[in-house]
Amino acid sequence: MSISSKSIPTFKQIYRNISQELLTYENKSIAQKSKSENKKLTTYYNYLKQNAIKNGKKQEIEDLNNKLKSLESNNSPTKNTQLKDLNLLHNIIDDKLGINNSYELNNLNNVYTYLKSQREYFDLLIRYNPGLFMDQQENVQKSANRVGLDVPQ
Repeated sequence: MSISSKSIPTFKQIYRNISQELLTYENKSIAQKSKSENKKLTTYYNYLKQNAIKNGKKQEIEDLNNKLKSLESNNSPTKNTQLKDLNLLHNIIDDKLGINNSYELNNLNNVYTYLKSQREYFDLLIRYNPGLFMDQQENVQKSANRVGLDVPQ
């Protein structure tokens, strides 16, 4: 099958595919940001709890325990079903709603293929190099567990 005889999807299909890929990127970045924010808040609340225990403030300890429990239960953020920021999508599409030119459609299809391939590459990179995006403490703990040791607290 040559390139010239290859069937190109319609503009609506390409638009939907690109928006789905961008939505996947957006949801992953929101989840990552939420995870790091929860980690920071948990550390901060534990610090405040230790200070409250030191000072003997029982009401403050209970409040902080409730906040920590709510953070633990709120671990997974809700996934968006639509893009929040459509500017990126419109920059890719250039607001050409009447595109019928096969050259333009092929370019947009290439953009979709590129976005999909980059997402898959990044997923594989994370899967096969798990220590790549870990902080140092987590990396040390996992390395110690791998050889049967525990890291002191």
